[in-house]
Amino acid sequence: MGFDRPRFNADRAFFLLVLLLYLAGQILIGTCLPDDGSFHFDAPADVDFLYYAGIIQQMKHNFPPQNPARGGEPLSQSFIQYYPTLLVSYLLNPYLSMRVVNFAYLLLFAWFLRRYFPTGWGVSLSIIAAGSVGFGLINSLGIDLIARGFNHFPFFIALIIALFETKNKRLRYVTLFLLGWFHSYLTLLVFIYFVSVMVLEKFRRSSIVDTGITLAGLLSAGLLTAGVADKPFYFPFIEGFRFDPTDLWMHALIALIPVAPARNARLYIMFAVAFVFGLLFHYNPFFPVFLLYFTAGLAAAELIKRSRHGKIIAATLAGLLIVGFIVGAVGKYYPQKGNYYPHLDPAYKAAGKWLEENTVPDAVLLTVPLDSEWSCRLMEKRALYLGFIPHVAHLGIDWRERGKNIANYFTSSFANSSEIDYIIYGPVERRLFPAFTLSDRPVFEDELVTIWKARN
Repeated sequence: MGFDRPRFNADRAFFLLVLLLYLAGQILIGTCLPDDGSFHFDAPADVDFLYYAGIIQQMKHNFPPQNPARGGEPLSQSFIQYYPTLLVSYLLNPYLSMRVVNFAYLLLFAWFLRRYFPTGWGVSLSIIAAGSVGFGLINSLGIDLIARGFNHFPFFIALIIALFETKNKRLRYVTLFLLGWFHSYLTLLVFIYFVSVMVLEKFRRSSIVDTGITLAGLLSAGLLTAGVADKPFYFPFIEGFRFDPTDLWMHALIALIPVAPARNARLYIMFAVAFVFGLLFHYNPFFPVFLLYFTAGLAAAELIKRSRHGKIIAATLAGLLIVGFIVGAVGKYYPQKGNYYPHLDPAYKAAGKWLEENTVPDAVLLTVPLDSEWSCRLMEKRALYLGFIPHVAHLGIDWRERGKNIANYFTSSFANSSEIDYIIYGPVERRLFPAFTLSDRPVFEDELVTIWKARN
């Protein structure tokens, strides 16, 4: 990627530093097995990544894809952003694909920042993609981007274009519409921002158009999977409503350092929307924090453009936040400190290969739901009747009925066997239900796992 010689030399320095951090992250984060120090690029380091791999697998066969953690029902969360990763997964395994796309998106994001901020783009990139206070209960945007950029970068790339593109209106309108498809929850905050700008500009025609297109994208994305949740669509705002600055204040304070002196009304509005929303709604508390860091990055570029003192403030802040980013990333991702390491799953590996080669892509598997100590990786091959419960519950779906059905089936009879295609009986199921057996002949069996075809 060719860049002109920057007018502010810190931009190139920060860009190269972020580049090195992301390259190291793709090589080191979640790849080292603590037991023997070996590296694996073909395994999930966290149950969320197993879920992402399951979504990518389902996207190859259905639109909308079925939920890999609740087989038989459409996925009711944003998934359009995974298509580039899906394309790469035809060449590489899904977990390596995620890492490759993470790095590619960083370069693309840097290119767009350079396009709209010829001075200050590198410092802005550093604050957004590699900045953190280094502590706190909620991750900064960069801490998530370095591992999950394939999930979050498309939204922020589209947002940069939507906010600053002036020459190509068609491109700008397309990205405004796509925001809701890339990340519906964050788009709600952006929609509130555009409504506020519209009021500030006294309902200027361009502001009305921006607000309308953003709303159209948000509503159309929501309609695709409407009716999947058991709870009303507004449940996140009711269940997570309270005044609580605990998780937000330290990130807001950092963001305020460049935002306050930037003297930009739109940045003030974006900061205020993220801050007030984060104070009151806590169902997904990390998304307002993400928007705060994005706003801080834009404000830093604005400061650099204004004065020499602004350059010093922005560069100093970016440098300190990189230190915090390294501390925070090591604390979160170092395998010896937690459970962020490759899960290899030798027990179910042969069963997973058989399922991939001998079952239809939309088959639904009955297994014991994954828990915090999960080992089974079958969800990356076929959808589970009930996978990791938090993946289902956070979408407003009641998991308890399926949980009861699973317990009933492994102990007596299963009332809803028409919803499943195969029964998996492996080490986890055997440990919880040692007396379970079926008279039917298994379709697959090895020393660890037995698979039966369900009677429909």
